[in-house]
Amino acid sequence: MRSATSGELLQQLQNEVLEAIATGATLHQVAELVCRRAERLAPDAICSILAVHAQGVLRPLAAPSLPPEYSRALDGLVVGPSAGSCGTTAWRGEPIEVHDIWSDPLWADYRHLGVPSGLRACWSSPIKARDGRVVGTFAFYFRQARGPAEMERAIVATCVHLCAIAIEHDEAQARIQQLAYYDLVTGLPNRILFRERAEGMLATLRDGEVLNLLHVDLDDFQGINDTLGNRIGDLLLERVARRFCNCRFCGCDVERMLLARYCGDEFSLVQIVPAGRAGAAPLAQALIDALDEPFEVDGHRLSIGANVGIAQASRADTDFAELSRRADLALCAAKAEGAGAYCFFAPEMDAATRSRRHLKQDLRHAIDAGEFTLTYQPIVALASGELVAVEALLRWHHHARGNVSPAQFIPVIEEMGLIGALGHWVLHEACSTAAAWPRPLKVGVNLSPLQFRRPGLVTDVLEVLQQTGLPPERLALEVTESALLSRDVATRIALNQLHDHGVSLSLDDFGTGFSSLQSLRSFPFDRLKIDMSFVRGLGIDKDAIAIVHAVIGLARDLCIGTVAEGIENASQLEWLARHGCGEGQGYYLSEPLDGAALHALLERPERLAALRRRAVAECVAG
Repeated sequence: MRSATSGELLQQLQNEVLEAIATGATLHQVAELVCRRAERLAPDAICSILAVHAQGVLRPLAAPSLPPEYSRALDGLVVGPSAGSCGTTAWRGEPIEVHDIWSDPLWADYRHLGVPSGLRACWSSPIKARDGRVVGTFAFYFRQARGPAEMERAIVATCVHLCAIAIEHDEAQARIQQLAYYDLVTGLPNRILFRERAEGMLATLRDGEVLNLLHVDLDDFQGINDTLGNRIGDLLLERVARRFCNCRFCGCDVERMLLARYCGDEFSLVQIVPAGRAGAAPLAQALIDALDEPFEVDGHRLSIGANVGIAQASRADTDFAELSRRADLALCAAKAEGAGAYCFFAPEMDAATRSRRHLKQDLRHAIDAGEFTLTYQPIVALASGELVAVEALLRWHHHARGNVSPAQFIPVIEEMGLIGALGHWVLHEACSTAAAWPRPLKVGVNLSPLQFRRPGLVTDVLEVLQQTGLPPERLALEVTESALLSRDVATRIALNQLHDHGVSLSLDDFGTGFSSLQSLRSFPFDRLKIDMSFVRGLGIDKDAIAIVHAVIGLARDLCIGTVAEGIENASQLEWLARHGCGEGQGYYLSEPLDGAALHALLERPERLAALRRRAVAECVAG
């Protein structure tokens, strides 16, 4: 039987190493295999494989025949222009042949390592990735002063190639691991890894220990992301994560704690502490306090807060999914208290959740069954008492709940993602009803802030006007300040286009938001609606009087009309008329009327005249 040729032996080496890589061997196992097979083919050689880390230092991967103390000495060796054979190879990116370690200047600072081990020669070759990076070195050491033979060169060339494949495969696997289990923006564990490790921590919970789960939600992050873009949002998240990692966790054992970016603008943290120790509350406060100082992000000074929900487990058999659900409920309660609050889960939160779930079921049925109706509250010119407009108000009567306030059901519908369909129905119903009135009154329709985020708002409004036959000048869209907080270009364009088509715009609940004056500069409003909370304070609250007086004067100077909401008595009506408020609405003038009642009122001029006379008489009497 003939002996295998050198080429066949190298092919066998290559096949064996590639099979090890393909079957999932670790990088260290593959490197060990390469060294042993290379030494079998070159009996005089001692093989060493080192990895080059990004910090510019060498780390041993395999050197089965080198003395262990020698390999340990190489661990952390900094690459450089005169750093022995391997350090210089990594520095230059080219093979270095040292035939005599005892005399070669490259080994001047390192021959004390090789000589005691009996090493006299070293030929080192760079292992390069496909992008040209030096990711490792492959070396043959000899106990005689000599260079490599031709067969040894062939072995080295094959091994360098195989090592490059193995190291790049390992990097790819590490990258896959990073993508699968770590958040790319913050570098923190993601939801998948967090859950796996948290479940492991829960399973190992011992008697006398408590596991705390904290869900942290950033306040108003979405507004920053929408206004300044995803890049700024990602940079802000990265800086928030850095502060969370650097904040002082009240003496907690960091080895028994895990922080992660759970999703979106939500972070999660789990910790194990001795029972009876107040670990969760100080920890939650530390996370909140970490955001006290504004962030400087790409020229923007950004302030952001946080709320924290906390759930606790004291038994290893607690279900993590249930624990996470409780932390979510606690987080909702914390957000209801306002920015910078934290809450612990309490059993009564479950009852509130069940109630909300049932409300959602009832609302979905109400939409499908057409249970919603509109009423119309008259708006009167305060100087003459003339009925000039109405506001369409959405109403829902439930067979068991009775009349449900819009303040209760509208936020839930928005959360369910159904506000677009319901808002379209309200607009179509109001315009269709108004088109049939015997007098050309203007009808006001409220728009949800979420409707502005949907593309095609302008088209939807114009199509409804065309379908119902209502002239654009008879439609007034009422917009709250919260819809304008981001002041994004799309919202501004939409409102300007609607105004250009003749639709009038009213800024609702003026003075209760955070951007009133800027909104007046940025958007073409025709009317300001003074919120009822200020009207209610007329005559009894000096601050309310000053605010309403200032709003009326501001609107007059800007040539914008004013409408006072919630007029409930003659003194409020008299004060508003005397100080120049243009229009008003409220139960004192008229309660909201259904479509038929309003139609009947408009058909009877004497009833309109009576309404007008009462408003004028009250003003005169005042």
